[in-house]
Amino acid sequence: MQNTNDLFKLRGSVDIKVLGPDGQLKENRFIPNLVVQTGKNYIATRMIGTATATTAVSTTASGTSCMTHMAIGTSTTTAGVTDSSLLTEVLVAGDIAAYSRVSLASSTQSTGVVTYVAVFGTNNPQRTNTSNTTAITEAGIFTTSTVTVPNTGCMLCRTTFNAVNKGNDDTLQITWTITVS
Repeated sequence: MQNTNDLFKLRGSVDIKVLGPDGQLKENRFIPNLVVQTGKNYIATRMIGTATATTAVSTTASGTSCMTHMAIGTSTTTAGVTDSSLLTEVLVAGDIAAYSRVSLASSTQSTGVVTYVAVFGTNNPQRTNTSNTTAITEAGIFTTSTVTVPNTGCMLCRTTFNAVNKGNDDTLQITWTITVS
């Protein structure tokens, strides 16, 4: 009798790039991340959900819709498996029109690797009266753009990192890779 021991693993990594107003790379970081419990539950619900990953089913607390948004924040508290949201998500502030989570620019899958890309453009997050720079220290992937209503979506992953300073005129691009092995 053969003993098969299949260990299912999820690994994530985050590539963060800050581009200046001239398009030149100002900073590049590569950071491991954590697939949180709500993300693991999300993956399990997808196994009994719709046949295609591009077909979103109803958004509920069980997290059965597709990942559609990315958010950034300023908390330095280490990511934990029980996290279900960013701890200090960058929300409405400053003197520029409000924004919510950013829609994913792309989502791709190939041989057990899922890649999400989001771009936080100029003025996102907004400048404030005291600073034109925001020290970004956390990021997450979500099934919804909604920030203020609890249990309307699911966070797949969360990561924290040393501050990435995004100026008002900079562009922040985050490429998130989840490997299933």
